[in-house]
Amino acid sequence: MNIALDAFGGDYAPRTTVDGAIQALTQSCEAAAAGLIITLVGNRKKLQAFLPAKIPDTLEFLDILEETPTDNVATDEIAPESPIRAALHWHAEGRFDAFISAGSTGVQVLASILELGKCSGITRPAIGSVLPTARGRCLVIDVGASLVASPHHLVQFALMGAVYVRELLGVEHPSIGLLNVGVEATAGHSALAVAHRLLSESGLDFRGFMEGRDIPAGAADVVVTNGFVGNVLLKYTEGLPEALKRHLGVDAESPSGSKFFESFDFHSYGGEPLLGVRGVSIIAHGASSDRAIAAAVIRATKIVPLRLYERIEAFLEDRFSSYFSRVKYLRSFRRGSRRHFS
Repeated sequence: MNIALDAFGGDYAPRTTVDGAIQALTQSCEAAAAGLIITLVGNRKKLQAFLPAKIPDTLEFLDILEETPTDNVATDEIAPESPIRAALHWHAEGRFDAFISAGSTGVQVLASILELGKCSGITRPAIGSVLPTARGRCLVIDVGASLVASPHHLVQFALMGAVYVRELLGVEHPSIGLLNVGVEATAGHSALAVAHRLLSESGLDFRGFMEGRDIPAGAADVVVTNGFVGNVLLKYTEGLPEALKRHLGVDAESPSGSKFFESFDFHSYGGEPLLGVRGVSIIAHGASSDRAIAAAVIRATKIVPLRLYERIEAFLEDRFSSYFSRVKYLRSFRRGSRRHFS
C-alpha cells in the first residue's frame, strides 16, 4: 500500500509531516501488516534539512517544485502540476492508494473533486467527524467541506454518514438526526423543513430534528448539518478537554482520564476521509502534530481496503433502486438546485 502525504501541508510542516511519516513506518504494527510505503509529495530540496541521516527504504518522494495554493482559489488556480493535485491525479491513476494533507481544506476538497470525481449520485462531498457520546460514538457530517447545504445535500450527507458508521463503527442500522435549533416541526429555516421531509421518506432510521444537547446524549449515530455549523461544533469540542481539566480537576494521566481525553483528541485519529469522492482523500487538521500525521497514515491503511466510495455508490443504488424512489429523489434534486444551489 502506497500512501501519498502532502509534505508541506499543515501549520508545522514539513517537520511534522516528515517525523509523522517516519513514526508511522517504524513504530506501527499496522503499517508493517499493510506493507506500507509513504510517498512525501513536494520539493525534495526544501525537505532535505528535515530528513534523517538514514531514510527508511519505505519512504519515497514525489519531487514537485510547484507549491499548492492557499484557500479561496478558483478551479483554474489549482495547477495540475501543484503537489496536492498531482498526488490526487496519481491516486486516481492507481499509483497511490490514498492521499493525506493537513493543508488547505478548501483546496483539497476542490482538487479531490477535479481529480477523483464524485461518487455516482453525490453532488456535494462532505467530511464527517466522530465524536464521543454517552452511548458510544456518533458521526457529525458535514464539518467543513462546504459551509452551506441545500435539502438534497443534507440527504446525501445522511446517506454517506450511514455508510461510514456501518463500515467503520460497526453499527448495522445507523440512526439519523438532523441538527436544528429546536425539535418542533416549525423550527429552523425552510431548507431544514424540506430536508426533514425527504429524510422521513428515505427509508433510513430517521429520528427527526435534534438540538445540540442531543449529540453528547447519543440520540443518533449520524448527526447531519451544514459545514459551517458542523465546523463550529467540532472546534468547540476540541477545546473541551482543557476546560474540563481546569474546572473539574480531571487527571488526564489516569487510565480513565487518559481514555476520556483521547476521545476528544484529534492528534489520536489524525484525519477523516472526504466522503463522496471516488478515492481516499484524508483531510487532517491544520495544526497536526507528528503524532497526528502518523495517526492519519494508519487511519488511511484501515480505510483503503473498505473501498468506501464503492459502498456509498452501492448504497445509493439500492436506496433508490425503484423507479418511484429514483424519480422522487431526482425531482427533489432539481427543486433543490433551483431554490438553493447545486
